[in-house]
Amino acid sequence: MLGWDHPDVDSGRIASCQSLSGSGALRLLGEFILQFSPGPMWISKPTWSNHIPVFKDKLGFDVKEYRYYKAETRGLDFEGMMEDLAQAEPGSWVLLHTCAHNPTGVDLSID
Repeated sequence: MLGWDHPDVDSGRIASCQSLSGSGALRLLGEFILQFSPGPMWISKPTWSNHIPVFKDKLGFDVKEYRYYKAETRGLDFEGMMEDLAQAEPGSWVLLHTCAHNPTGVDLSID
């Protein structure tokens, strides 16, 4: 993942875990969070149909939704997203979709 020559590889601060598919990874992540730092999980609206059931129904998270897609512009609703996430209390978690992993086709930019 980082390469054997990366300076942090032998630091004892890196861990990884293999999972089966994205849903399996979310389940493992949720289990880890619940063990060490439980808090509300903010999930984009829209998201994939399995995300809320994994976190809410299977793991018992308090799931909150934040705006992500703006139909009028067919793009990111950045203002709505920031407004919603400003309501997140300390200890909250935010599920952000990485490139090409969200159902809208709209990716966050580096900017």
